[in-house]
Amino acid sequence: MLDVLEASHRLADKRRAENPPQVAGSQSVYRAVAVLRGVARNNASGVTASILAGQLELNLATTHRLLKVLSGEGLITFDPYSKKYHVGLELYVLGVVARDFQVRDLLASVLERIRNVSRETVFLLVRSGADALCLERLDGDFPIRALTLNVGSRRPLGVGAGGLALLSAESDEVVQQILSNNARLYSDYAEFTSDEILNEVVATRARGFSLNDGRLKDAVRAVGITVGPEGAPPVAAVSIATGQTRMEESRRQELEEVLKTELKTVDWRLLQNV
Repeated sequence: MLDVLEASHRLADKRRAENPPQVAGSQSVYRAVAVLRGVARNNASGVTASILAGQLELNLATTHRLLKVLSGEGLITFDPYSKKYHVGLELYVLGVVARDFQVRDLLASVLERIRNVSRETVFLLVRSGADALCLERLDGDFPIRALTLNVGSRRPLGVGAGGLALLSAESDEVVQQILSNNARLYSDYAEFTSDEILNEVVATRARGFSLNDGRLKDAVRAVGITVGPEGAPPVAAVSIATGQTRMEESRRQELEEVLKTELKTVDWRLLQNV
C-alpha cells in the first residue's frame, strides 16, 4: 500500500501530465518530466511502461514514446529481461553539477549545528519549478512519526514551512503564477486553497519567517526562513519541525533565533556562480 506522501506525489505528476501549465508547445515536455519523475520514484525496484502509464494515467503508446526518448538520451535505462526502467547515469551526471547540491554541501555543517542546538528535525529545501524540493533532512532527538518529507520529496510551493518561506520570497507576479499553476494540487494537502496560501504569504513577509501551525500535519509545528547571499535572491529555505506539544511561543522564538544565528555564519563566497 502506498504511503500518503508517495500517493500525493504520484497524483501531482499525473495532474501535471494531464493539465500542464499553458505554455505553447510544452505538453510533451511536461509529460516527459512526469515520466522521468515516475521512473525515479520507482527506481529501487524498477517500473514497466504499463505500470508507469497507469500511475500517471497516460496513454501507453505515449508513455512508450517518452520512455524511448529519455532512454536514448541516457536519462533512464531499460532492462530487456525484466522489462523495467531505472534512472540512468546521465541524470546523475547532470545532478552533480547542479547548483542546488553546491548549496547543500555548503550548508551541511550549519544544518548539523542547527539540529544539534535545537535537537529538532531540520530540513533544507529549494525551489524546483512550482514545487519545493527537499535536499536534506536531519532528524532530531524527538522523532516525529507524522513527518513524511524525505530527501527527494517535493510539495507544491506554499505547503509546509520551507515551501511557504520559498514562495513568500518571490515577487507578487511570480506568487500569483505559482498559485494558479498549483491550484488543483493544494487540495491534496489538508485542503489548502490558493487564497489561504496567499494570506500566509502576506503573514510570512510581515513576520520575516514562515510558520506551519499544524495545518499540514496536526501533530507537527515548524518554522522556516530563506537563505542566500546578501543582495541576491534566496537560494534555499531551512526549516525546523517539532511536535505540537513542544512548540509554545517561547520555543518558537528560540527556534527562530537558532535559525537566524547559525545561518548568518554561512560564507556564501564559497558558492560558485553566485
